[in-house]
Amino acid sequence: MTSRAAGTSTTLVVSPRGQITLPKPLRARLRLSAGSVLLVREEAGKIVLDPAAVTPVTLYSDEEIARLVAADRVASRERGTLRRRWGLKAGARRRRARG
Repeated sequence: MTSRAAGTSTTLVVSPRGQITLPKPLRARLRLSAGSVLLVREEAGKIVLDPAAVTPVTLYSDEEIARLVAADRVASRERGTLRRRWGLKAGARRRRARG
């Protein structure tokens, strides 16, 4: 390593497996810990690492989806109010676009 100050160069060595180790002071400054996800890109011949925004994914069972859909239904009285507000006829149904 040549320097530990922010914005200066640090020498890293690529392992036989293509891995590098980010120095601890850099990881601490950037709040990176084990399991942190980074995006890598090449930009004008340079390697750029950016922290990735990771969104947790939840898988729902068919029963959970059915329960959520049922809970999201609009009551008939509220449906009439919404149709009047939007200027829709009582029996009007929305057509799906073909594509």
